Parts: sequence; C-alpha cells; structure tokens
Amino acid sequence: MRDVSNKSKTSPNRGTGKRIRLLMFAMLGFMTWACFMFWNQQGQLNAKAAQLEQLENMRRETANLNEAYKKEIQRLNDSEYILQKIRKEYHYSRPGETLFLTPKTER
Repeated sequence: MRDVSNKSKTSPNRGTGKRIRLLMFAMLGFMTWACFMFWNQQGQLNAKAAQLEQLENMRRETANLNEAYKKEIQRLNDSEYILQKIRKEYHYSRPGETLFLTPKTER
C-alpha cells in the first residue's frame, strides 16, 4: 500500500507542471497580442495627432483670413477708402488731374 500512496503524490506534481507550462504559454500569447495591439494603436495615435496638427494649422489660417475679410468689410464702409481703392486699382482720376503711368520693369 505504500506504493499506491507514493504514486498519488507524484502524479499531481506532473499535472501541475503541465498546467503551469500551459498557463505560461497562454500568458506569452496574450502578452504578444497585447504588445502588437499597443504598437498598432500608437501608430494610429501618431497619425491622428499629425492630422490634428494639420487641421489646427488650417483652422488658424482660416481664422486669420476671416479677420482680414472682416477688416476689409469695415474699411469698405468708408467712402475715402473706396475712392482711394478705385483710384489705385482702376487708375481713375478726379477732374482736372493728370494721370501718369510708369511702365513696370521686370527683373
């Protein structure tokens, strides 16, 4: 009867070792999967961060352009500015004035 009790003591140790190896293999697989997912998500986050930066720059440029247009609209309500703009862009002159145009030189 001593032999039977010795066998019962050694067989659970063998099963425990196999279970530990199986658990370690499962943990290794899980950690590999987790590292892969982390790597993939970091790449996506970096891409989104670059896209966000680009969109922020576009938003700032648009806001600056919008402010410039608002200033131009306010200035267009001034009759002096309108006269100055017409004279400069369309080469208009007042009665009695002589307009001299100089040719532009190209470099």
